Amino acid sequence: MEHEITISNRQESLDISAASLRRLVEFVATAEGRGIDSVDVAIVDTDEIASLNSRYLDRDEVTDVLSFDISEANSPGISAQIVVCGAVAAEVGPRHGMSGDDELMLYIIHGLLHLMGYDDAGVQQAERMKRRQEQILAEFNPAR
Repeated sequence: MEHEITISNRQESLDISAASLRRLVEFVATAEGRGIDSVDVAIVDTDEIASLNSRYLDRDEVTDVLSFDISEANSPGISAQIVVCGAVAAEVGPRHGMSGDDELMLYIIHGLLHLMGYDDAGVQQAERMKRRQEQILAEFNPAR
């Protein structure tokens, strides 16, 4: 089965290159040695991500990324929905010395890494995950 990567843009804080984000998803999967069945990335505004965060995680706040594994049992590839907030990326990116676009890419990488078994619950796990997502972004976008 050929993999499907869809990008939905439902926000106005960042100009999004859907083609670039599709390449990013493929790049992360390749870098981690994983296959993709289908990945849907939705870039949303603060109201929508806060609503989803409340509905699915019972947290009444805006967040940067939510990832949902919808893979079937024994499927070799990942099937997932990843929701990222463009407004959060546009605001937080410059605080970290990067563009909102790069910050958004980090959110997508972060969501994918969670789906691939990474965890950030503990300090060491969070550091390992942060290093890996920054490494992937640097390899994907060496000019940044």
